[in-house]
Amino acid sequence: MAKGRRHIPELSFQQHIAAFLVRVHGYGVLEQSDITDTENAIAEEELWSFLAATQSDQLRKLVDDYGTDARDEVFRALRKALEHTPLWMILRHGLKVRGLELRLYYPKPRSSESAAATKHAENRISFRPHFYFGKTNQEIDIVLFLNGLPIVVLELKHEKNQSVHDAVAQFAARDHAHKIFQHPFLYLAADTSDVMAASDPRRAENFRWHNSGLINRPQTDGEYPIEFLYREVLSQDQLLEMLSFFLVRVPYREAEDDKPERPAFTILPRYHQSRMVRKVADDAAAHFAASGDIGRKYLIDHSAGSGKTLSICWLADRLHSLFKPGTGEKLVDIVFILTDRKSLDTNIRDDLENFTHLKGLVGLARKADHLPCFLKERKSIIVTTQQKFVWVLEQIENNPDLEGLRVAFLIDEAHRSQEGRMGVAIRVPFRASADPDVEDAEGDDKDAEETIARIIREHDRNQLFVAFTATPSPATVTLFGDPFDSYTEAEAIAEGYIVDVAASIISYKTLYNLHCPIVPAPNREPLYPKGVIAKALQNVAFQDDGLIQYKAEVMLRIFEETVKPLIGGRAKAMIVATSRVAGLRYFNILREKLKERGADYKVLYAFSDFFHPETNEAISEHAVNGLADGELIEDRFEGDDYRLMVVASKFQTGFDQPLLAGMFLDKSVADRNAVQTVSRLNRCHEGKQDVVVVDFTNNAAAILNAFARYRKGTPFEPDEPDPELCIRLHAEILSAGPFTQADARDFVDRVASATDAQVQFLVSALRVRFQAHFPSGDDRKGYVYLLVRLVKAFHFLTCFVTYPQEIREFVAFTAYVGPQLIKPGSVSELMKQIRRTEVIKAAVEYQGEVRHAGGEVKLRPGGAKRGAGPPPRKISVQDMIEEIRTRFAISDEEALYIKQVTEQKVADPTIRGTVQAHREDRLYLEGAYRGQVNGEIQGIYSDLARYEELADLKYTDTGGIFDIMAITVIQTHLAVAA
Repeated sequence: MAKGRRHIPELSFQQHIAAFLVRVHGYGVLEQSDITDTENAIAEEELWSFLAATQSDQLRKLVDDYGTDARDEVFRALRKALEHTPLWMILRHGLKVRGLELRLYYPKPRSSESAAATKHAENRISFRPHFYFGKTNQEIDIVLFLNGLPIVVLELKHEKNQSVHDAVAQFAARDHAHKIFQHPFLYLAADTSDVMAASDPRRAENFRWHNSGLINRPQTDGEYPIEFLYREVLSQDQLLEMLSFFLVRVPYREAEDDKPERPAFTILPRYHQSRMVRKVADDAAAHFAASGDIGRKYLIDHSAGSGKTLSICWLADRLHSLFKPGTGEKLVDIVFILTDRKSLDTNIRDDLENFTHLKGLVGLARKADHLPCFLKERKSIIVTTQQKFVWVLEQIENNPDLEGLRVAFLIDEAHRSQEGRMGVAIRVPFRASADPDVEDAEGDDKDAEETIARIIREHDRNQLFVAFTATPSPATVTLFGDPFDSYTEAEAIAEGYIVDVAASIISYKTLYNLHCPIVPAPNREPLYPKGVIAKALQNVAFQDDGLIQYKAEVMLRIFEETVKPLIGGRAKAMIVATSRVAGLRYFNILREKLKERGADYKVLYAFSDFFHPETNEAISEHAVNGLADGELIEDRFEGDDYRLMVVASKFQTGFDQPLLAGMFLDKSVADRNAVQTVSRLNRCHEGKQDVVVVDFTNNAAAILNAFARYRKGTPFEPDEPDPELCIRLHAEILSAGPFTQADARDFVDRVASATDAQVQFLVSALRVRFQAHFPSGDDRKGYVYLLVRLVKAFHFLTCFVTYPQEIREFVAFTAYVGPQLIKPGSVSELMKQIRRTEVIKAAVEYQGEVRHAGGEVKLRPGGAKRGAGPPPRKISVQDMIEEIRTRFAISDEEALYIKQVTEQKVADPTIRGTVQAHREDRLYLEGAYRGQVNGEIQGIYSDLARYEELADLKYTDTGGIFDIMAITVIQTHLAVAA
């Protein structure tokens, strides 16, 4: 911020943090004049004092050789090193001066024999508030220094006038030629509620969320919500730990084949990553100190998008470097990382190679003979596949040289590991077939979770297990205990690391009547349980050629119209078949249809080899797809010419393809399997915003329920369908005016042949009529909200009900014109979903799409504008509850919670301050800020364990109860401000 232009709230916020750094952390405050090297932002006297206190012998040698020039030699060497090496790497590895090596800081000692044990206390962290740089005295809010060297830069904003995004924009807009934007390793942008972090401040895109959860909350009364930042992240222990341990340098990569040039960069851990590593290591050390063993089990519940591979690498590094308290003896002798073959060959390998200080300590067991060699050599960290786990445990149990070792196992994807042979292997007396020479294979065999739990109880040993999973089952919790650290899917979505796949699931009943002529005789009924018969009926029906032919055509239409254009025209889709036989038929039928179309893309079929039940022919994935020797189908699928993949009992878990943006479910999936299957679409890719999921099994509600279980506070469970809803809404809209059924019919007829310019001229005339009919802004919003409800209800209910022509016609008109009636603002999430589902439904309901004499009408999406919001809310909390009761069925208990939470937020001074600061900006308050208050309300409901409301559409939908509560809170504060 420029000198002299600080706002008072922001200044108070900065002063509060500065006072905390002095009072709690004991940091010194630098004067601007202390920073004598203004180009490199170095407080030279601070650094020289540290060197004199810790390495006087080295300095004496320099003085002997260079006399009074010794000091100049040190700073000359430092400036020279900074020309080509990041400051944090010089700090970590030391500075060479005329053949001598000087340590610029001492990390926290990990053993009693560490050289840092006696000198760590000499480190000095100080800071300069209102740091000025450049010829024009530009200002940075706070810069932290370690022994006079700049390590952290903070830009702080107060939400009364600016946000964390303004701080990020300020970083990105700076002149980055100044060394203060090159030397520090951590750049923090923060407001009073949120934090973002980067190691390179040159681009806004480099800043990622660095929050403690979905909502930051103060740990101490009287502190800001981001107290964790200035209490934990900026503490000396954590800053030095970041410097000595967590920072990872990824080297420069030249352009090669289809891979572009990549500059070198520094990786920072995200908050949950460093938190998890610290918690596990501290708990393991404390347990050992108390019991003398490391026999502990930890469940790490980290969502997809959590950066799990790096988390595992950091944890392995930390565990291998733990020492018994007060000694030089290592706490853990060997750390095993157990993963699948693909992760071993790519993710783990690539990330571990960047941990250069571990070179020589890590063994990647790519071949069968690697693992015995690594055990014999006592490699500190050994990476192997999950299929070798049985053999490893057998060796540890039976080999006298190994059985006394303290061993830690980090298990990648515990939901796979613990349910099959992996889970039993954790404690079972091992089978003779467990052999390191056995090839890795994908297996489906599973053991009962109760059996696994019993084996664990009967065979406990002094080993440490850390299991990573995104979807823990009851058996997983029984095995490992409650999650020791959690990073939820909701957090990963909110922070932009994965795409929200549940929001895009299309729910509808199957269009097909399924019949089975095989009915058991009455006396045979006991031999055919209901579930078995149901499954048999489904298998018969879903393998029928005619049915597959029809559904394949529907899938292709949806893919080509809706999925294929996504991600800049590169999007791919997965078809999940109910069986390998059905999958083979889908593959053959789709291949023929694509050939008939002259399509520019192809289809693959991923499955485990099998014998065809009708012909007894051996069917192999390699032959069916024409794969080359050694070629993996997932590698073939990466090519731009392959856009569809049929799968059967394969790739529903552990398959990462960021270009996947569509999924067709022709197989019932439930509970964790549903989450794991649909989550194949959640990987981020540049340009990927929306995904499409179509369920042909009438199972969408069960899928959404599964997501509600595994994503805290998921608001996606649909209500039971009300067939009369569209009819009632249609009548209400017509009675309100300003548009008639004739307007809709005329518009749809003209759109069929009009140009976009002509259509927009019609829309403009309709908007003028709408504005004249509703002079009040609130009345306009209320009407548009009705249109939104009609379109959304129609696209859900048309899957169950066939509506008359006039309703289908009016919905087509409304879906196009409605979003453009109120111009200001941006596209709402609700309208995005409505437009997305419209095209999908049109494709599915292709024969029933709006038709007229002029032919089929296919409306273009158009450019919708924001403005669809709930009707005006009353200010009184009791009036609000009465209004909710008229619209929604709620119990007295629910009403009490609504009253309690609303009144709590009505009394919130932070909300009051924000509303007062933005009282003239109603668009912001009723739009973005309403969403923020809604999120805070849901956070309170989560704290109160009111999970049913959090998974109830009437609460969470746009215009639902949480929205009503948020608007009431804001309107109340507006009334006070007035």
